[in-house]
Amino acid sequence: MDLVFLLHALLKKKWVILICTIAGILAGLIFVFSKDQYYLSVAQYSTGFTMKQQVKIKDDVGYSFAEADQRFKNVIETFKSPVVIGMLSYELMLHDLEQKRPFRTLTEKEKTSPIIAGLNLEEAKKVLHQKVDNQELLVAYEPSESKVFELIKLYQYDHDALLGKLSVDRVQGTDYLNIVFQSENPELSAYVVNSIGREFFNFFTKINATRTTESMTKLSSLTQQKKQEYDNAVTILQKFREQVGSPNVGDRAKAAMEMMQSLTTQLNDNEGKLNSLKGRLSSVKDQIAGLSSGTVTASNANSDIIALTQKNRDLAAQQTTAGAVTYKDLQNQIDNNTRQIQKLETFKAGKGDVSGLRSQLMRDKSDIEYEITSLSQTSKSINDKINLYKGMAYTGGGDEVEVQKLQNEVDRLNTEYQALLGRMQTSQDVDVAPEINFKQTIVGQPAIKPEPGKKKTILLLCALTTFVVSSLVVIIIDFLDNSMRAPSIYHKNVKLKLLSTASKINLRTRTVADQFENVPETTRIINSAENIFIESVRKLRYEIENSEKKIVLFTSTKSDVGKSTLIEALAYSMSLAKKKLLLIDTNFPHNTLTEKFVPKSTLESVNFNPDKSVHEKGVYDIASKTPIPGVDIIGCKQGNFSPLEILPKHNLLEHLALIKREYDYIFIEGAGLNMHSDSRELSRYVEGIVVVFSADNTLNQLDKESLQFLKTIDNKVMGSVLNNIEKDNIEL
Repeated sequence: MDLVFLLHALLKKKWVILICTIAGILAGLIFVFSKDQYYLSVAQYSTGFTMKQQVKIKDDVGYSFAEADQRFKNVIETFKSPVVIGMLSYELMLHDLEQKRPFRTLTEKEKTSPIIAGLNLEEAKKVLHQKVDNQELLVAYEPSESKVFELIKLYQYDHDALLGKLSVDRVQGTDYLNIVFQSENPELSAYVVNSIGREFFNFFTKINATRTTESMTKLSSLTQQKKQEYDNAVTILQKFREQVGSPNVGDRAKAAMEMMQSLTTQLNDNEGKLNSLKGRLSSVKDQIAGLSSGTVTASNANSDIIALTQKNRDLAAQQTTAGAVTYKDLQNQIDNNTRQIQKLETFKAGKGDVSGLRSQLMRDKSDIEYEITSLSQTSKSINDKINLYKGMAYTGGGDEVEVQKLQNEVDRLNTEYQALLGRMQTSQDVDVAPEINFKQTIVGQPAIKPEPGKKKTILLLCALTTFVVSSLVVIIIDFLDNSMRAPSIYHKNVKLKLLSTASKINLRTRTVADQFENVPETTRIINSAENIFIESVRKLRYEIENSEKKIVLFTSTKSDVGKSTLIEALAYSMSLAKKKLLLIDTNFPHNTLTEKFVPKSTLESVNFNPDKSVHEKGVYDIASKTPIPGVDIIGCKQGNFSPLEILPKHNLLEHLALIKREYDYIFIEGAGLNMHSDSRELSRYVEGIVVVFSADNTLNQLDKESLQFLKTIDNKVMGSVLNNIEKDNIEL
């Protein structure tokens, strides 16, 4: 049934929905014909990410899809970075200021704006050239540069304006990137997609060239360190051979003891370096984790700067008591921390590149891990030697075995040194870092014609959108409507017998009398609201006649539900059925029947004498005739009082049993139950009660309390009438 209500609501508001749909189509037409035309250009770049690295410290460990995806994301973000877009906007601005055929020109109104009036164009060109050459962004708080920035915004070449029409996407499953830009000028679109690659290459080359230099510097440092370890091992071997060459066992034991002491010192130095490196590795890992989770902020960077500064102070304090080798290692740590502080300062100032900082941290992590591995192996070797010399110090044997072990250590260090030396030589043959292998494979061309406007699609979407939205609004309004607008909804809320349903009629064009007088023959066969109303009144008349109750009170829970109109219509129907009827208006707050028929007597002015007969009292003289044949009325005075308060002691209502002998029916109209006690007081005088509800009203708590009262006099309640129903809702 709910679905039927929704469909009925849509059909009822079909013209509203249709008008909204037409309005949507008209709005779409206005949008389509006022929409600017755009020209699109596409350039394609090959990244070369599958090429193997040339400059590296560790061997290849494979190439994963996750790594490739991460690198593509880094490149795309670099394309959209403020530096690349900023350099592109400066190039566009210089083109329009210096070339004879600018991409964009200012309107007359824009030329007279304060931005142009207070700007020296030659000075602006000079500033832009300087920024492009140095790859620097304009500084907003500098007055001269802020004016140039406002000029760029006026030409719509600023960062947000360019990014709004720029698209940088990877061609799925390939090494290619597509750069797409659309604008009102085809040459402008082609210029942007071709120039942004150049600006990206310049910026990316600068970043990675710095990283490559740092990697080569680190590789050189590791090579020198490995050379020093190799030389030390050779020296130890030579000294041992000289010392153990004596045939005296005591001399050999003494030499072994001295060697143990020397090796123990080396082991302690190595352990100190290992502990320092492990601390650095933990700090680098924490910074990488912060970057990966996106939690690195200026505040976090400041905390790292403070921590690194404190570490430098501790390391400097350790240098005061350290030996020459340890002092140099501590100084290297201080230098590394200082470089890290500088990068964090740059990042905190908003000028750093997150992807660049992540790459630097990953290289630092790799370097530290390599050094830890190398030092761990060295410590293991020293421990082995200490154990060997410990045995020699107490036994005096194993000379040849020790010499062989020392020789093996020299050979191992020589192999590692030669490997690093080979990588060092290879790195010197590389011009740039291998990541910068971008090549433009497709050059963007100016479009011959603008992009399709998709007029039909836009109009269809406008029509569908307005149709759906207007339909949803109608459905929502109908869903939120809690009124008793149909008999089915009435039965869900009110458990009273429904005697009849009266449709809504227009009383301005046809009065109640017009509905029953001079009715055309064709009215019966036309399903009009008037005919439905008449039939509803006839049905109510039948229900009253069939109940055999003569004195009937018409009441309601609320006011203004159409009781007076319904009683008047019922009076006409009773008259046509040759019934004699007395109407008594007791609706003191709203005496509509009294105002309509203007009776000569009012109920509160009649003092009935029960000792005399009705004829002797002259009830006919008390009651006034109405224009309806056979229908009399006794009115009431309007006021804020109840029947018990205004009626005299011997009032007419107390003797209705005598009066009904002269009439077939007596209809009494009472005030609404919710706000007045009138109908409650009148219920004692009547034989039956008919409750009138309006389809426009909802059922609230007061209505439920009034219905609860009617249950206490259930033997008198005949049923209810649902009034003012829309013609289309009667059968729902």
